[in-house]
Amino acid sequence: MMMTIDPPLLLNLTMTIMAPVFRAPKAIPSLDVLLNAVKIGTIVRTPGDFNAFNFDEAYRATGGFPVLSLSFRAATGGLRKDPKPLASALPAFFANLLPEENLREAMERHHEGNVRPGNDFDLLAALGADLPGAVRALPSDGAIAVSQDASKDQPKARFSLAGVQMKLSVMKNIGKGGGLTLPMDDEQGRYIAKFPPTAFPGVSENEFANLALAAAIGMDVPECELVEKSDFEGVPEEFNTLSDGKVLLVKRFDRGAGGERIHIEDFAQVFGVYPSRKYEGAAYHDIALALGVAVSPTAALEFVRRLALTVITGNGDMHLKNWSLIYPGNGDKPALAPIYDLLSTVPYIPADAMALSLGGERSFKALAAPRWKAFANRARLPEPAVLKAVVETVKLVNEYWWHLPERDVVAAKVLERIDGHVKAMTPILNSCAEK
Repeated sequence: MMMTIDPPLLLNLTMTIMAPVFRAPKAIPSLDVLLNAVKIGTIVRTPGDFNAFNFDEAYRATGGFPVLSLSFRAATGGLRKDPKPLASALPAFFANLLPEENLREAMERHHEGNVRPGNDFDLLAALGADLPGAVRALPSDGAIAVSQDASKDQPKARFSLAGVQMKLSVMKNIGKGGGLTLPMDDEQGRYIAKFPPTAFPGVSENEFANLALAAAIGMDVPECELVEKSDFEGVPEEFNTLSDGKVLLVKRFDRGAGGERIHIEDFAQVFGVYPSRKYEGAAYHDIALALGVAVSPTAALEFVRRLALTVITGNGDMHLKNWSLIYPGNGDKPALAPIYDLLSTVPYIPADAMALSLGGERSFKALAAPRWKAFANRARLPEPAVLKAVVETVKLVNEYWWHLPERDVVAAKVLERIDGHVKAMTPILNSCAEK
């Protein structure tokens, strides 16, 4: 005898089967790591709060393509062995996907009760649907990482941006009124909004002018604009800053025109260095050397030009996380990503120095020709080509900086200190032109 099921009952059964499972991030036991649609591997919580990352066998069989990170690739080709489980920590590559310090504290407060403070796995589970680049970390059982009782809470912001400064991934509203809002649930932000800290007034205008200078001298720079805090809607209290200054809005270069994810990794990830060691885990010649091998000598020399710009404008914060690779197309080969996080730090920290060592020195005023020659030798780059790149960059900066329209938005005191540094560094760097 054939059983028949009443249609309304069948509908209820189907809805029950298809209903999404919601789980608090701190209760998720494992995460599948995806690079766009390709499963790369799995991160599992083991007893004793150890975290183990293992590559998927199907991915390993491809030789490790598309590339997740150069840090996972063996010198002979293919993938390294799976990293050893770590107590209360993620492998450095994944730790570098998470926000740091004040930004992390704000995100942990935003997910309070569901993410334990200081727990990297919890935070990755909460934010894993919208990470930098093309990586996603999603619950292996298909659950959705949200608060324990989704019916009582407002939707939570679930994006991650690396770094310390208070910044949000945001969307531009289309239609009447416009405005900017945070992405919620499965939405993706296409812009990064960088809010000014109270300790450093005029930072947004400072960075805006420095990005404009980089663009003027021919460097690859993301689109950006200055906007008002009043342009934003629905910013949670945890992310609000006390400063009333302008907000720098930067178009994300890890998102395509159609919202597709484009993979990136910063050089802390490339070198397998944790965020806490971003100022000491490598030197500038290590970045240039890696670019020469993994990308091209041309990319390494472009890095030299960017480095010279950093020196002449007095940017003491270009640490390992402020230089990145981007993986266009099928993701098999990296390129040098656009330059970002450009600002002059000397107006706020007059005695500031380079974030990393350049030819054995960090002091700006010590960076005359001998240091660049030492850098060239350590980076295995032709010394004449390095010196020429420095001199050409100095020439271009002086050609464009003094007449740059974006100078007008920079506070007078900040601009005065930047100008003074450019004037002081010009003859020091021009020593590279001496025979």
